[in-house]
Amino acid sequence: MPRETAAWIMSLGGIAGVVGKLTTEFLLDRFRPNWIGGLTMGVTAVTFFMLDRFIESTFAVIVAVVINGYAAGTKMQICAFLTVGYAGMRNFGAIYGLMSALVALASGLGPFVAGYIYDTMGGYGPFLWFGVVGCTVGGALLFLLPPYPRWKDEKEAEAFS
Repeated sequence: MPRETAAWIMSLGGIAGVVGKLTTEFLLDRFRPNWIGGLTMGVTAVTFFMLDRFIESTFAVIVAVVINGYAAGTKMQICAFLTVGYAGMRNFGAIYGLMSALVALASGLGPFVAGYIYDTMGGYGPFLWFGVVGCTVGGALLFLLPPYPRWKDEKEAEAFS
C-alpha cells in the first residue's frame, strides 16, 4: 500500500479515536459500563481477525483501523469509570495510576513484540491471533462483572434522604 494511502487510513483511526472518547462518555452514563467495555473490547477482536485474514482488502483494513481507533479512544474512559464504580474513590489514584501505567507499558511493548514476531516468524499472524484471543477473553470478563458494589457512604446518604 502506498504511504499516502496508509497515512490517510491511519488518520481515519485518529478521528475514530476522538469520536470514541466522546461517544463512550455518553454511553457509560446511560448503560452498564462493563457492557460498554466488554462490547468495545470484544469488537476489537474482530479487527485483529480482519487484519490477519483480509489484509489485501483496503476496505477491510479501513474498517479494522477505524474500529481499532474507536476502541483505543475509549480505553482510559472505561478504565476510569469501572475503577470508580468497583473500587470507589478512596484508592482511585493508586488503582487508576497502576492501570494507566499498565496500559502505557503494553502500548510501548506492543510494537516491539509485533516486530520481534514478524522478524522471527515472517509475519504478524501469531501477534494478531493473540490479540483476537486476548480481546475476546477480556471482553467476556468485562461482560461478566457483577453490578457495582454499594459503598458505605451511599447507604449513609440514603439514610439521610
